[in-house]
Amino acid sequence: MIDWINGALSTLAASINVNNPGGLAAIFFITMSCDIGIPFPFVLDTILFFATYELGALSWPVLLIILMIWGGRLLGTGILYWVSRLLGTRFVDWVGKRSKFLRRNFEQFQNRLGSWTIPVIVAARLTPGLMQVSSVAAGTMRVRYYKVVLAIVFSSIVYDGTLIILGTLARLGLKDVGPEYSAWIVIGFVAIMAVVFVAVHLIRRRVKLGQHSDEMSKEVTHKPSDSLN
Repeated sequence: MIDWINGALSTLAASINVNNPGGLAAIFFITMSCDIGIPFPFVLDTILFFATYELGALSWPVLLIILMIWGGRLLGTGILYWVSRLLGTRFVDWVGKRSKFLRRNFEQFQNRLGSWTIPVIVAARLTPGLMQVSSVAAGTMRVRYYKVVLAIVFSSIVYDGTLIILGTLARLGLKDVGPEYSAWIVIGFVAIMAVVFVAVHLIRRRVKLGQHSDEMSKEVTHKPSDSLN
């Protein structure tokens, strides 16, 4: 299994170049699919991290990967944004029937879009599960498209920058490690990412439960006074 992963990683590193448009196109369309809502867990993260670790942050393949990822995000988010903007609540209702998660989070997120539109969208894009919610809400509320683009750029700088920094640190700290251990490095990276995502999900869930309990307690508190009136 480890030998197979090492072979796949070596093939990946060798295939990302200008002479292999198929590999670059795959990265582009995987990114677009992820932004639309078709998940490929940790695929792009692993590709960018490993390419940085293997080839260096300023290498041409890494720059090509970033270019494909950013292009895929602009297209994927743009599709959701413009469809939501054109169809409005009809699209939200249609998606809501197929995604209870989006329906639950849509109204709550929609209320947060105000004067701090760009930071709110950036935070949502960096939060697991809220990327598509932010795109649909921005389109439905007719947020100006340049603000959505800026949010994509800022969130990409933060997220991709973190992956590149981790890859660079691994490259510097593990420079004496042989290529046969590349699989273990990638497995460790994916495990860390999985733990972070689960932790963020649990924190969000706990915060939402706390907010729900506060709302319930307020309703219970106000009921006696309402009945007296």
